[in-house]
Order: sequence, then structure tokens, then C-alpha cells
Amino acid sequence: MLQTIGMFVAAFFVIWLFLVFLLLIHEAGHLIPMQRMGIKPEKLILGGFKLFSFRKSGIIHEIGLIPLWAYVVSSDYEKAPSSQRAIIAAGGPLISLVTGLLFFAIYFLSPNWPTLVAAKGSILLAATNIIPLPPLDGWTVVEHFLIRRGFHVDENNRKILLGIGLTTIVLITLVL
Repeated sequence: MLQTIGMFVAAFFVIWLFLVFLLLIHEAGHLIPMQRMGIKPEKLILGGFKLFSFRKSGIIHEIGLIPLWAYVVSSDYEKAPSSQRAIIAAGGPLISLVTGLLFFAIYFLSPNWPTLVAAKGSILLAATNIIPLPPLDGWTVVEHFLIRRGFHVDENNRKILLGIGLTTIVLITLVL
């Protein structure tokens, strides 16, 4: 019985580490262009129900118990032009896609389950984040092109889209 509990805890911890690792790579895809454009990130949050936090390079890094979502907090980001926000938003899915393809290449050279899980997880993270609904990255990119075409989404419709987006995220999380 004790051995079974120990194996469950170990398996949970390995899965947790995988998720934190993949989310960290994804968020790095947002942080890199953000910093290159002079937009100051204040906080990087990986998961909910904070376990611990630390400060590195002027950014507070917060690691949570449930790593099913992550985001970068920046007061400068919302004031940035939509073109910069679109590039920053696209950076996360792009680096997740590249990382996933890299893990698949490694897997085909030397098959093992951790590499396959990392490959599939990275691709899944990229695919779900390009869904064009707020708060996902795909929405920020689509919103930029809508703004360029003269379309503006008012606050009421934005809230409706946000509700649909959050519901979509919950459904994807439950199904997968």
C-alpha cells in the first residue's frame, strides 16, 4: 500500500515537472520578444495555487501547484501597439512548435517515452494556444489583424468571447 502511494506521488511529480518545463519554454517564447521590444515583464506565473516564488533578472517567477496555465504579467504590454502584442503572443506557440518538432526528431533517433511525451505536449500546447479566443495567444494575433482592418471589439463582446475562451480551455483540459 505504501509503495503504491509512493509510486503515485512520484508519477504525479514527474508529470508536474513535464508540465512546468513545457510551460516555461512556451512562456520564454513570450518573454524573449517582449524584452527585445523594450516591454518590461514584471512577473512570470506558471500554474495556479502558488507553491513558491523567486526573483531572477528583475522578474518575479511564481510556480504553482497546478501547472495547466501560465502567463506573463506586464503593465507595459497592454499599452504596446497591437503589432508588438501580436508578435509577443505568437512567440509562445512558435517556440512550443519548434520545441515539439525537436523532441520528435530526438524521439525518432532514440525512442523513449519522456521524449515522446515532451514532443506531444509541446505540439498540443502550441495547437491549443493558437485558438483565436481570449485569453489564448491566437486571439491577440487575430485581434491585431481586426484592428488593422478597422474592426474593434467592444468591451461587452470581449467579455462574451472571454467566457467562450475560458470554457474552451476548461473543456480541452477535461477532454485531454
